[in-house]
Amino acid sequence: MNFAIQKEVLVQCLKEVSNALAGRTVQPILNHICIQSIDESTVLFRATDLDLLIESKGSAVVYTPGSVSLPGKKLLEIVSKLSDDLITLKVNKETFETAIQCGKTKISLAGLAAEDFPSLGDSNSEGILMPADVVRKAIIQTSFSAAGFDTGSVIGGVYLSINEGLLEVVATDGNRLAYRHDLLNISTSATKYSSLARDSLGSQSNSSETKATATLEKQLSFKAIIPARASNEVVMIIDALYSRAKRGGLSENDTAGIAKDIRLSINSGVITFKTEANTLSSRIISGEFPAFKELFPAQYKYIVTIDREELIVSLDRVSVMADERKHLIRLHFEGEAMQITANTPDFGGAQDEVSMKFEGQVLDVAVNARYLLDVLRCLNSPQIQIEMTGSLQPLIVKEVGSDSYKYLLMPVQLKTGE
Repeated sequence: MNFAIQKEVLVQCLKEVSNALAGRTVQPILNHICIQSIDESTVLFRATDLDLLIESKGSAVVYTPGSVSLPGKKLLEIVSKLSDDLITLKVNKETFETAIQCGKTKISLAGLAAEDFPSLGDSNSEGILMPADVVRKAIIQTSFSAAGFDTGSVIGGVYLSINEGLLEVVATDGNRLAYRHDLLNISTSATKYSSLARDSLGSQSNSSETKATATLEKQLSFKAIIPARASNEVVMIIDALYSRAKRGGLSENDTAGIAKDIRLSINSGVITFKTEANTLSSRIISGEFPAFKELFPAQYKYIVTIDREELIVSLDRVSVMADERKHLIRLHFEGEAMQITANTPDFGGAQDEVSMKFEGQVLDVAVNARYLLDVLRCLNSPQIQIEMTGSLQPLIVKEVGSDSYKYLLMPVQLKTGE
């Protein structure tokens, strides 16, 4: 195998797949990146830890076709230190020793046979063609709520469901739950869509939100629980499309069509996401995701409308004085101002106020400040709405004028002195 590739292209491909490299492992090849020529102008890079596999295609000039497996982190370190010029890699087909040359610099790196590189199965299933921006937004607004302390269980993953055009994405760690839905346009009547949305989302769903927002390639239903780590990597490969477009000289406006589609498929317990340049395959978490729709109250006694940015700034200030383990703050709702307070016996306390529109009687609620900040930072609306039924009942955070996204946060019952 012998090919030449620009440093910028090589670095990007290596970075895109390196997150799938295994940590400590008894199989040395799991610390390797497999490099394989696809045709005269394309080279494929792959890395896996047997739970996650990421592939990236790069433009190159292939003089001699072939393949090799090279130590991933060492290869990236080497390439990153080379000059910004054309890099050539030439593999000895007998020993797999790879000669790397850039300008006057020559480096030799020991490799392994690519034939021994593992796979997660067939990633060529037809699946569903989805709008990448819809998938990206749904993951960003939910995956942070997955349980980082229990990555192997169902609550350590992101639940994804597609049923007759309704995309639902959910994540929870038991203390909070993030839920987003998007109605997609497939070859079914609009009346059926509207009925499905009302049945699934409740009577509060706005009619404007039952309109088609994207297009599926064909009608197909499936559901899966994806490890949160893998779902975040999906966002990375979608973002990589924009990065490649900008590197190719396209303007920000022109890149709107670049990351248009991502293909989803499921085969033998593995879910695959594929774009033009990247493929990500991940093992699915087995088990049933907890029932979640009945957790959202049907009615509310208290409704708060508040500026999102102002609330973020205030929470940031006050939470500095919150307990470093529980991060608890008090929210006092009364009149036209929300009062935010935090106290730590060893350091002191803090207090701030944010103007709001409040419907209901006086109410005090204690919550984890970080959990509230997490959701505020992933939303885009200038104003958000908080709906409550009592001081120890869930807070529901949503964007004003939209029911596409809901975030449930459980309050905390404070002990004396907190």
